[in-house]
Amino acid sequence: MAVTRANDWPLDDLDYLIILAIGDKGNKSTKIQKTILVLSKLLNIQTDTEAYYFGGYSETVAERLNSRSKTQFFVKIGDEYKLTEQGKELYYKLLEQLKAKKMEDIVKILDTLHKMSSKNLIALTYFLYPETIEKSIIKEDVNKVIESLKERGKKDFKVKREGNEVTIEIPDDVSDER
Repeated sequence: MAVTRANDWPLDDLDYLIILAIGDKGNKSTKIQKTILVLSKLLNIQTDTEAYYFGGYSETVAERLNSRSKTQFFVKIGDEYKLTEQGKELYYKLLEQLKAKKMEDIVKILDTLHKMSSKNLIALTYFLYPETIEKSIIKEDVNKVIESLKERGKKDFKVKREGNEVTIEIPDDVSDER
C-alpha cells in the first residue's frame, strides 16, 4: 500500500490494516485481531502475530489500538473501536486503492470478514492458521463451531494458493452480525 500522511502523522501498513479491520461500522478488538491476521497473510504484510489463549494475537496491534497517537483515526467507545470521520475517509481511500490495484477480491473478503460473527471468524482463523491454536484455551469450542458448520452440510473452508495468488472460499452461512 502507498504511504500516506494524514495531519503529518506517518502511517505504516499495520496502521492501514487496523483501519481496514475496524471498518466503517466499528469492531471489537477480537474481530480486529483476527481480521488483521487474515488480511496480513493475503496482502503479505508482516505482523508479530503469535499463538495466544484465544488464537492469533499481536501485541503490536493491541498496543496501537490502545495508543493515543492515532485518535484522529479511531476511538474506543465501550468495548468497541470506531473510526472517526477522518478515519472513515482514510478507510474509503484505502478501499479505493485496493480496487485500483486490481485487489477487488481483498475488498470482498474484508466485507465478508466484517459480516462474520466473532465465533465464526475465530473458527476461520484457526482453520486457516492452525499454528495459532497452540496455546488456545478455547480450541475445543472453536473445533465444535467448525464441526457444526460441516454438519450443516457446508463444505470446508477452501484455501488455494498459486504463487502470490490466494483464493479463500468461505461457506455462505458463516456470516452474521457480530
